[in-house]
Amino acid sequence: MQSSLSIVMCTYNGAVFVEAQVQSILAQTYPFEELVIVDDASTDDTYALLQQLATANARIKLFQNPTNIGYNANFEKAIRLSAGDYIAFADQDDIWEKEKLALLMKAMLPSTALIYCDSVRFSDAIPTHPAPNKKNRRIEGKDPLLLGMFNTVSGHASIMRRSALIPILPFPKDVYYDWWMAMHATISGGIQFIPFIGVYQRMHTQNITIQQGLSEQEHRNRYRIMLSKHLAAFAAIQGFHETVQSFFNQFSQLWNQSLTNKLNWQLFIFLLQHHRKLFYYKVRRLPIVSAFKVSFLFCFRW
Repeated sequence: MQSSLSIVMCTYNGAVFVEAQVQSILAQTYPFEELVIVDDASTDDTYALLQQLATANARIKLFQNPTNIGYNANFEKAIRLSAGDYIAFADQDDIWEKEKLALLMKAMLPSTALIYCDSVRFSDAIPTHPAPNKKNRRIEGKDPLLLGMFNTVSGHASIMRRSALIPILPFPKDVYYDWWMAMHATISGGIQFIPFIGVYQRMHTQNITIQQGLSEQEHRNRYRIMLSKHLAAFAAIQGFHETVQSFFNQFSQLWNQSLTNKLNWQLFIFLLQHHRKLFYYKVRRLPIVSAFKVSFLFCFRW
């Protein structure tokens, strides 16, 4: 018997691109159960456009919030409104390869909590010969420390088993929902990755997760604040082994010091001690040199 699959999508002022994304989802070769769309009180024509699409296709289940509740809370609401044994996540402005769901569901082991594929960015036309990002190693398995510094698990490329997802709700307000899912997946069956480009991620000025036009220093400062909030949340995850909780507690405390201290030798030493785990995602000829450089930039400000 084939497992039921729901797709959840959150929209907000996405009228320009949302129809193309919905059509790419409806064209999937895998027979998914439903596409649950929750509009977060858009002020443009997004909801009216979605109403037309929902009228034409019974698999679309459309909802609208009376007031804006934000990205994470809206995804959580969409998940709770879905019914599938497995849940796939869609952004409003991407384009999916038609075999995306079929390949992910075929490869997913029964014990796996989360599986994801690759994605590439585009701004104008979808690339005809897309190439994967070879600078980052995709994280798999059951080791949460590999996710401590950086997350390669993109929500828009993921499917998660419902039984592993519902218990980790609600999503913390200041934590990326896909990073939260990936962390929990390491303790509820593990993460799988298939090297298939299944998503074309559109780059434009309204992207939530793509920050354009910032200097390197501005990127680092925002990253310091972002990671501080994430590490605090990770340190509070109850399902981790006590050694993992201890690791994230120490990491969180040291990282928080970097928000105010211009020189943070303790964090620098910690990052280098654990560089094989924390910088595992980086594909470099000399990994220790790359880890040294990144650690230096985050730990010392002149």
